Amino acid sequence: MSDPEPPRPVNEMTTERPANSALSRAFSRREMWIGGSGLAIGLTASAVGALLVGLLDSDTLVLMKSQPMTDVAKACDVTANNWITVGDGGQSLSTKSSGEKGDGADFSDINCVLVELQITDSARSRIDATRALDGRQSASWSGQSASWGYHPDHGLNIVIEVAQK
Repeated sequence: MSDPEPPRPVNEMTTERPANSALSRAFSRREMWIGGSGLAIGLTASAVGALLVGLLDSDTLVLMKSQPMTDVAKACDVTANNWITVGDGGQSLSTKSSGEKGDGADFSDINCVLVELQITDSARSRIDATRALDGRQSASWSGQSASWGYHPDHGLNIVIEVAQK
């Protein structure tokens, strides 16, 4: 049998470490606590970041959504108009003009809204030519859709929506 080799001293030139060095022993409670805390913080931050990216990507974060119809109402100064209303979190706008038997918005205000929304000439012509007998009509342009109806007693009503993706 051979005698066990005595431990060798560690010096600057040697890369070997004795068996009882810090690398070969178990971690202390403090080291485990610090490591576990760092891991928990990292995982939590990753999960929150992934959740926020998912919410932003799916347009469910209403505060970050654009509100084009709200912007149009402000540009035309019709936010206080009872006959032109913004709905669906700024994604739709409804107008009602006056008729022979009812009040409504001025055509100049409705025209401003349509101009701001960059309505196409063909859609405007279709709105202008609509009769009571035509029923509800619709058109789409530049990421928006509109439907409207007209009756001489009740006027012209138009609902404009941001087209769904």
